[in-house]
Amino acid sequence: MLSRMKFALRFFLFAILLVSAVAADPARADIETDIKNVLRDKYLAKVDLSISISRLGAETGKDESLFKFDSDIPLIPASNLKILTTSAFLDHVGGDFKFHTVLLKKGDDVYLIGDGDPTLGDAELLKKVGWDVTTVFVAWADELKKRSITSVRNVIVDDSVFDQVFVHPHWSPRYANARYSAGIGGVNLNANCVDFYVKATQPGQLVQYTIDPPTRYVTVKNACVTGKNNAAGILRPMGKNDLTLRGEVDQDLGEPISVPVFDPPMFAATVLAETLSSAGVSVRGKAQRDRSVRGQYEKDPTGWTVLAALDTKLSTVLDRANKDSMNLYAECMCKRLGHAASEGNQPGSWENGPAAVGNFLAKTVGVPPAQFHLDDGCGLSRENNVSADALLKVLAYDYHGKNKDLFLGSLAVGGEDGTFSRRFKGNLRGRVFGKSGYVSGVSALSGFLKARDDRWYVFSILMNNCPEGSNSTAKEVQERIIAAIDQNAAK
Repeated sequence: MLSRMKFALRFFLFAILLVSAVAADPARADIETDIKNVLRDKYLAKVDLSISISRLGAETGKDESLFKFDSDIPLIPASNLKILTTSAFLDHVGGDFKFHTVLLKKGDDVYLIGDGDPTLGDAELLKKVGWDVTTVFVAWADELKKRSITSVRNVIVDDSVFDQVFVHPHWSPRYANARYSAGIGGVNLNANCVDFYVKATQPGQLVQYTIDPPTRYVTVKNACVTGKNNAAGILRPMGKNDLTLRGEVDQDLGEPISVPVFDPPMFAATVLAETLSSAGVSVRGKAQRDRSVRGQYEKDPTGWTVLAALDTKLSTVLDRANKDSMNLYAECMCKRLGHAASEGNQPGSWENGPAAVGNFLAKTVGVPPAQFHLDDGCGLSRENNVSADALLKVLAYDYHGKNKDLFLGSLAVGGEDGTFSRRFKGNLRGRVFGKSGYVSGVSALSGFLKARDDRWYVFSILMNNCPEGSNSTAKEVQERIIAAIDQNAAK
């Protein structure tokens, strides 16, 4: 890990920077002075920082650097890594790309061919349009019945677009039961989780619950009782789908408890088979996996019937990854990029996905390789390291590029939506667009400011070695830096 600079030395260097800045650009000096005052906060005494701020040249494309502090030093970026993943994916596939999931039939079997789409059956996303986890599957069952297909043999899933290493080896096992650590599959359903809706009963008695989707893919032991506290949770052993609902509740839970499943593609195939059966299309066989189907169909489609398809616009996936910071969505784009960029279209993996993003950084954007090390696509791995300069260069590339509107539209908006809905609510409301990031000891903020001078500024603030449990303080420091840029913008 990087050696930590002495805080006094940092501000000696700041003083040197300020002397040269005053002579060249008084406004720039004011920004540096104000940010220097923010960085005097005692909270930052042992915090590692990498900061880079520029004013964007809207017409000329010539950006002006306004402030740097250890800006070329790579630090853990947490979810700010999603900026790199989504930018690389968008640049490679283009804004018109759609994830394409297909339901085929050959003989008596039906085949679910995945494309890595993370949106399929995502209950949290779909409730906005009145859909639920199995709405698409029910529609597919109706389509079969319209074709007078009332019975099939097996439901076979092909998830070969991705590898079968569902969970990243560097993700902490402590969080294996957390929704944000769900595995990544070539076929995904409901963010690869089952959702528990829990109802309180009489004190001391077992609670009642339902799960969504209702499925036999998981087994559930109910050890949760009605008590005096809301402290319910779900335990799932690694590599299994045997769930234990435990703890206690003192009232009905308004929000579901979500837990990841093991082997997401087989989860999707099982729920599809169950949905077909419930909708009047009997399944005589079972859910199975065959990773050779895609290749067979693409080589010779003769004898195959396309029953249904689901196309998902890239904008939907970008928004969920950046605004809502959904790890699954970023990782699906990372692996899908690995698949698309690899020679011979190899399955997307934890190796070729980050490698493709790294190739974008180095060869397309011009980031020095020493300023980044990529280990996953969402930032959950602590093996990721990126400099503030690298993030800023990618953001500037997006701003000046052909996909500007699509990318900027995917970012959280201060005081309005996504992970910024409760941030920047004052004068900065609606003028900060970006991505937050957090893992233990790490807080990050990168994005754009539409400042009071009506010009655009780009920034990246990475903070490592933050005191445990102090992310709210870290956010305050970040927001004071953004406010300093805005306050000096019109000078």
